[in-house]
Amino acid sequence: MRIKNLLEKYSDPLAKRWLQKAWDQAEQAERDNRQYTSFFLDPRQQQLYQVVMNHFPGLNYLIYGGYAKAERARISFWPAAWGTKEFPPLISCLSIEGNFRFAEISHRDFLGAILSLGVRREMVGDIIYPAESTAQVLVDKQIAQYICTNLVRVHNVSVKVNEIPLETIVAVPEITKEIKGTVASLRLDAVASLGFGFSRSKIIPLIKGEQVKVNWQLIKNPASQLQEGDIISLRGKGRIEVVALEGESRKGRVRIRLKKYT
Repeated sequence: MRIKNLLEKYSDPLAKRWLQKAWDQAEQAERDNRQYTSFFLDPRQQQLYQVVMNHFPGLNYLIYGGYAKAERARISFWPAAWGTKEFPPLISCLSIEGNFRFAEISHRDFLGAILSLGVRREMVGDIIYPAESTAQVLVDKQIAQYICTNLVRVHNVSVKVNEIPLETIVAVPEITKEIKGTVASLRLDAVASLGFGFSRSKIIPLIKGEQVKVNWQLIKNPASQLQEGDIISLRGKGRIEVVALEGESRKGRVRIRLKKYT
């Protein structure tokens, strides 16, 4: 299949751009007989890279974010003739320590502090906040020392930053809450309204305002139809997953079971 044929299957311009980028990189790796490693990708971008990799049987690939079940990860691919190899992960884990006990700190604060140093978003992976005094951040190995030297405050809290082994990462179990209810239809605005506890009149402007993603893809149409397994994220409010569709109620509404990640 040529890239043109693949792109015709997608309507989203952003998806097309990522597919083209992945295709060009795969072609170059195959042509030059070399390894290529991406920056950190979100799950949607990882999916698009995998779609492309399926069209390059001459390449092996590995997706890794620094620890098992990482959400943001890098993909490496190399000529299949090299066999299966363990390549340096090119990922560092930074421990950020500070007295966060009396400050309302969130993942957004850690990310914002790092980006304010001039670091690009694609060079930062997952942010793990396992304790009141310590956060762990996965970053591109090239910028690890720069962040250690220059990151001194997060949300007005003085911090100390050190690089630690990937093996010492403490992954925090995700806290979830089950939500059951009924919706008139599987429209995005209806399901998001139930899952996030907002009225539809409030959720619709958020969708149109580009604050909602479905399966990590920006969706601006409130009437978009969902299906079982879809994951909806609302900026600053977490994610919900459509776990199961459980038939119709007596009034003809759709019974639905959601899982909310906080």
